[in-house]
Amino acid sequence: RKVVHGRTADLFVGPFVVVDKLGEGGMGKVFKARDVRTGHLAALKVIRPHLLDNPLVRGRYEREVRAAMALRHPNIAGAFEAGEVGGKVYLALEFVDGIDLARLTKAYGVLPVPEACEYLRQAALGLAHAHARGFVHRDIKPGNVVVAGERHHPEATEPAVVKLLDMGLVRTVGLDEDGPGGTDLTRAGTVVGTPDYMAPEQAKNSRLADHRSDLDALGGAFYFLLTGKPPF
Repeated sequence: RKVVHGRTADLFVGPFVVVDKLGEGGMGKVFKARDVRTGHLAALKVIRPHLLDNPLVRGRYEREVRAAMALRHPNIAGAFEAGEVGGKVYLALEFVDGIDLARLTKAYGVLPVPEACEYLRQAALGLAHAHARGFVHRDIKPGNVVVAGERHHPEATEPAVVKLLDMGLVRTVGLDEDGPGGTDLTRAGTVVGTPDYMAPEQAKNSRLADHRSDLDALGGAFYFLLTGKPPF
């Protein structure tokens, strides 16, 4: 469609060429893209241009970049580049060729207990790495946990590997970035996250969320894998 309408420039973001659309959210769109320098695939998150003048959006983007760059773990989709070129602000993430646990459960039905336990075990390892570095995810849910390998590709020879996605709501515990004089990225009394899997304290005020809130959400995701529905 971009080619037909003469908008091929939209398919280029810095050193990346867009080859497919993976999804979108309030802040931007995520594309499957190829790095022309290396030929490697990436999941490219591009911020919506009309939001770039919003200091709140800028702050959240910069926070996501800091968190993504600081975390290196086999069970977290890593980030390797961020930048701004031609009015496009982007974050290049590891491309995970897999299926998220929400779609997996909808496609195959509730999971056997050992399989669900293995996926949650790997997700917990990724969370432990983030928590040890002072980060809280705040949006753990089946849709943000992707499994690649043998479950996604029946002919795959490698074992199933779980990756945590979407560090966009990550908060750094112990840094008063949201307080008076700060960037106010999460206003007191406001809620960020997904209500179906949200811990009670996070539902009251997202600034109260800590590592225990992530564990509560992980338990809700576990419930979903075993029953096919959220806990509440």
